[in-house]
Amino acid sequence: MTREQLIADIEAFASARGLAPATVTSRAVGNSRLYARLVGGKSCTLEVAERLRSYMSDESKPSAA
Repeated sequence: MTREQLIADIEAFASARGLAPATVTSRAVGNSRLYARLVGGKSCTLEVAERLRSYMSDESKPSAA
């Protein structure tokens, strides 16, 4: 996964839910500045990227009622 793909995934997830990308990163990994850092060319660890992907995947699953 590239940084660009991670940014695109965050943006798509946020847009589909009416959230700001920074809100997604804050909820997923507790870092609201992560999105801006990624867009600014910085990177994150594989662990952080996996936590983001896991959060977005879990939140995309239909909830059992």
